Amino acid sequence: MKKIRVLVSTHPFAVSNPVAAEIILQQGWQLEFNPYGRKISSKELKMLLPEVDALIAGTEKIDAEVLEYADDLKLISRVGIGLDGIDWNEIKKRNIEVAYTPDAPSLSVAELTLGLMINLLRGVSISDAQMHRKNWKRFTGYELSGKTIGIIGLGRVGKKLVKLLQPFSCNILVNDINPDEQFIKTYHLTAVDKETIFRESLIVTLHVPLTGLTRNMINERVFRMMRHDAFLINTSRGQIVVENDLYAALKNHQISGAAIDVYHEEPYNGPLTEFENIILTCHMGSCTQESRAAMEIGAAEAVVDFFTGKPLKNRVPDELRITDG
Repeated sequence: MKKIRVLVSTHPFAVSNPVAAEIILQQGWQLEFNPYGRKISSKELKMLLPEVDALIAGTEKIDAEVLEYADDLKLISRVGIGLDGIDWNEIKKRNIEVAYTPDAPSLSVAELTLGLMINLLRGVSISDAQMHRKNWKRFTGYELSGKTIGIIGLGRVGKKLVKLLQPFSCNILVNDINPDEQFIKTYHLTAVDKETIFRESLIVTLHVPLTGLTRNMINERVFRMMRHDAFLINTSRGQIVVENDLYAALKNHQISGAAIDVYHEEPYNGPLTEFENIILTCHMGSCTQESRAAMEIGAAEAVVDFFTGKPLKNRVPDELRITDG
């Protein structure tokens, strides 16, 4: 009987916490790691895929060209929640199953978002940059308490953020394609359309998946609606914001600032770096020890469940399997 062969393309994996690797090895299966010590390229990935049964993946692009080398592949187990790099047409054609770990990073992303809110309102990064240039220049900002916050996407991360915001007594406006009415009532939220959020919120924060409905959702039209003193935060997916339109909005002082953790192309090295009033972080929403360990363990458990005949706890639902066709 052929030994199950598992390739880990994401990096790092099981470094600070070895449990995820142990889960695979305890089955007596073959476990191989990304040999490059960094994000793997499509060209590198496809050279490693022949005879692999399961792929534990990160944000690598998994398209038709890559999958051409994956004749034995039966499962992709995603470390994290992002799915936009997967060619779903090809996945369906090849009858490959896909799992992910949507719960594990939620609190870490929500905590980063809260930190970015306070940073933006108090000018922490601006003051830090000035101090490193030996300039003593105090920044007079805003308190978060009592402000109107607009949350687009009331899923796992959005709900965690609502709970974190409770001590600040904010006026929280929310929008979701499938709103949880009981949660909205329990936390005294106000469900509104997106246009109301854009017009009224001091901070607009995005917590939606990348779909046909959300791609390029934040564009020039939206920036024209937003308050001039408003801030935008995106810790979800880069393609939700039109980066050129954000650049123009900052250059033309249509909004006060932004905090961006995700980009169209990563690593990011684009023109948004010109502005002092935008916080740029390197797709690190889930980068905590706790979140990383939970994501890795969840991805490893999905591999074991699949190949031992158990149902996948977190199979990617059909509505998130977005195709371009």
